[in-house]
Order: sequence, then structure tokens, then C-alpha cells
Amino acid sequence: MTEAAAIDARLFRQALGSFVTGVTIVTTCDREGRAVGLTANSFNSVSLDPPLVLWSLALNSLNLPAFREAGHWVVHILTAGQRDLSQRFASRGTDKFAGLDYTPGPGGVPMLEGCAARFVCRAAFEHEGGDHAIFVGEVVDLSIGAAPPLVFHSGQYGQMMPAGLRPARPDDADTGEFGRYFTGHLLGLAYNAAFDDIRREYRRRGLRGADYTVLASLGLGDGVTREGLIERARNGGVALPQEAIERLVERDDVRDEGDRLYLSESGRAHLVELVAVAEATQRRFDERLTAPEMALLHQLLEKLAADPGTA
Repeated sequence: MTEAAAIDARLFRQALGSFVTGVTIVTTCDREGRAVGLTANSFNSVSLDPPLVLWSLALNSLNLPAFREAGHWVVHILTAGQRDLSQRFASRGTDKFAGLDYTPGPGGVPMLEGCAARFVCRAAFEHEGGDHAIFVGEVVDLSIGAAPPLVFHSGQYGQMMPAGLRPARPDDADTGEFGRYFTGHLLGLAYNAAFDDIRREYRRRGLRGADYTVLASLGLGDGVTREGLIERARNGGVALPQEAIERLVERDDVRDEGDRLYLSESGRAHLVELVAVAEATQRRFDERLTAPEMALLHQLLEKLAADPGTA
């Protein structure tokens, strides 16, 4: 038995999965000019001068002829928020480009938007290695985004935790170790930091928290029924009491026209001013967090909010 024959294919694949990679989508056009694309994590750099990169494709892939004949192809490094896009381009039998925004590159090669990085490559040469074709390309154009990249490890997607990003540790000794690391406590602190200014402003106008929810919900589009407004607030994670609606109708901040509710002139003025305060708070957050940290924060909060019963 040779040394090569002693390697178990399943264990080999499992061992390779221990290496953390990024996730890319590689695109080109076939000879008829149709867009072709697939998900790949075999991307790597080859040379800085000249700038060369490589990726590989199985010899039994139906996309192989298109890439062998292509003069150019584009490698897109995906962001942590583009997992669905990765899965779309990894699937078979679907129109992978349906509904996507992309711009034509050299020779009409599709260039996707919103990636962590994008490399437009002129095909340099191909080399067959075992059961794969290795494509090497010279980078002729590139772009870099701010969002953190999507990563792949042991058959699962993941995302990077930026260096230096640590759980908050309040200086107040009364919080204790539990308070310092309990997620609900930290989320509460962050919530108060986000809404302190807004809360102060709506109280100054004689409004309550539920009143602000009514104004904000109507700001998404008025002319809705009471039931529709309550449902809209519920979809935003807020239980809106009927009394809040009636209170704003009595204040003339909301107009009741039969079965439909509208913001009055005063209600709309309150909302515009409160939105300006909220935007100022957002700008302060943007100044304290880098773009990758903010993107990661949004992704984590969305994940917690998606299924609070099992998070």
C-alpha cells in the first residue's frame, strides 16, 4: 500500500475543513454572453508583483467550459451578511442572477455589489491538479468594502470577531460579575444609551413611550386602521395599547378620519424633531464603533431578535 493510498478521503476532507477560509463567488460569461457564477472557498493569492490570484474548480463542474474559455473572471469576497448569496450561488438549477444588481465588467463579466472585496482578473493560465482545474488570473481592478467577511470552517459559516471587541464592563461595583456579563443587562444599558435623548425629548413634549410608538408607526405610512397600526407596532416588537392612540387623537396629534388614522400637522412636527434626535444618537454610535463593528453588532442583534424564545 502506497502512502497516498493510505489517506482516507473522508478524513482528508475533514482535516481540510479545519482550515478557516473566506467565501467567494466567482463570475464570468459563457461564449453566448450569459452570466455564469458559483460559490468557491478555494481562493488564494499567488503573487504581489505582478498581482496574481488563483481559485480551483472541479473537473466535472458544468461551469468548467465557461471559465476555460473566459478572458476575464471576477472573484467576490463575501461579507458576513451575504450568506444567502453564497447559498444561492452554491445551488444548482436556479437562475443565480435573478433580481440581483450587478454591473458589467470587462467582456460583460458580472460584478456583484456590496462585497467585502472584489478582484477583476484577466485569465492568465490554467493548471490541472488532480480532480480540479486551477485558474490563475492577473488582477486588473479591485475594490474594498467595510463590512466584515463571511468565513467558512468545518462545513459551517461563521464571521470574524474584530480584535479588541470585548464585552462591556461597567465600573459600578454594584453590578457584580453577573451584571457585567449577563446579556440582558448589557442590552438594557445599550437600550438606555440609545433612547435617553429621545425619551427626554418626547417627555418634554408631554408624550409617553407608547405615544412615541404611535407617531413612529404612523410615520411609516399613515391612513391605516387602529388594528393595522397595532399590528405594525407588534411587527416592530412593541405591544401598542389602544389608549395611546386615543390619547394622541385627543391631543390632536393624530387625526381620526372614520376608520383611518393620520398624522396631524403637530404630530408630524413632533415626529420630525424626534427623528432628528434619533439620527444624532446614531451618529454618536457610528463615531464610537468602526464600520465592521457596527455591521457585526447589527448582525448579532438581528440574530437575537429573530427568535427570542430560543436565542
